[in-house]
Amino acid sequence: MGRSALHGAPAPREGCVALITVLCANAGVDKTYEVPNFATGGYYHPASARTMAGGKGINVARALMALGQGLVLAGFAGGNNGRFISANLLEAGLKADLIGVAEESRVTINIIDREQRTQTRIDEVGPLVTPTELRRLRETWSRSLRSSAMGIIAGSAPRGVNLEFYADLIEDAHEIKKPVILDARDELLARAIPAKPTVISPNLNELQRLVRRQLSVPDGVVAAATDLIEQGVRMVLVTLGARGAIGMAASGGAWWAKPPAIERISSVGSGDAFIAGFAAGSMERRPFEERLRLAVACGAANAESAGACEITAERVAELLAQVTLDRLGGGGPQEESGEASK
Repeated sequence: MGRSALHGAPAPREGCVALITVLCANAGVDKTYEVPNFATGGYYHPASARTMAGGKGINVARALMALGQGLVLAGFAGGNNGRFISANLLEAGLKADLIGVAEESRVTINIIDREQRTQTRIDEVGPLVTPTELRRLRETWSRSLRSSAMGIIAGSAPRGVNLEFYADLIEDAHEIKKPVILDARDELLARAIPAKPTVISPNLNELQRLVRRQLSVPDGVVAAATDLIEQGVRMVLVTLGARGAIGMAASGGAWWAKPPAIERISSVGSGDAFIAGFAAGSMERRPFEERLRLAVACGAANAESAGACEITAERVAELLAQVTLDRLGGGGPQEESGEASK
C-alpha cells in the first residue's frame, strides 16, 4: 500500500472512507454573548446569545465536517452538560464516541463586544476524571485510530489527567504507525515532545513558553521550529493571529502564509479551524505550503463569525485565493506531498 497524506500512515484500501480521529479530552458547553460596550460591573441584555458544544477538539471536528472530511470524535462528557454536548453533536451530524464521566462537563463563556472590538472569555476547568475513565478514553482513541488515516489531539485536559497523557496517546499511535497532529500548550505540550508528535501547532506565545525565550518573527520562530524538528517533530506550525502562520517541515522549507484583510469578529476557534484546514489539505495530499495556505484561509473564515468553526467551504475557497505565501530561509526543496500533517 502507498502512503497517505500523513507520514507513516498506510493509504486506505479502495472503497474505504478515510477517517480522522479527533480527541477532545475537555469538551464543554460554549455560551457566546454579543454585548455592545461591555464593561465589568454592569448589567446587560446581550444583543445575541448562542449555546453549542465546544472544546478545541469539537471545534476542529466541526470545521473538518464543513470541509467534507470524515471523522470520529472521542472524548469525555458528564452530567447535564454532557447530555447537551452529545445531543448537539448528534444534531450537527458529528460522529462521536464519548466516554461518560461522573462529574459535570465544563462551561465556557465568551463575551464579544463589536463596538470596542474586544473579547472576554471565562473557562471552567473541567471535571475530575477517574483512572478508569481515563483508561477507557485511551482504549477508544486506539481503537478508532486503527481505522483512521490520522489522529488529532486538541485542547486542554480535565482534572485527573496526568501531564504525560498526550505523550502516551502519541506513543499508542506510533505503535500502529498512525501520525498525530497535536495542539496543546504548556506542560501537556512540553511533555509530549519526547514522544515525537508528527505535527505541533502552538501559537507564538505558546511556542515562546515552550522554548523559554522571546522569539522574533520570522527568524526567531524559524530557529525555534528548527530545534523542535531536530528533536523529532516532523512539522511545526506557528499561528500568529491576524499575521497568519509560519510553517516548517523536516523535509526542508519554511513558509509564512498571510491572510487577507477581513472584518474580525471573534478569534475563538480560529486556531482550531487552522488545524482542520491543515488536516484536510493533508488528506487531499496537497503540498506542504498549500496545506499551510488552506489552514490560514480556514482560520480567517472562522474569525469572521461569532460561532467557533462555523465555516463554509465556499468562504474558505474565496479567502484561500487571497492568502499570500512567502518562502523563508532554512531548508532545501519542498518534499511534503506525502508527509506528516496537521
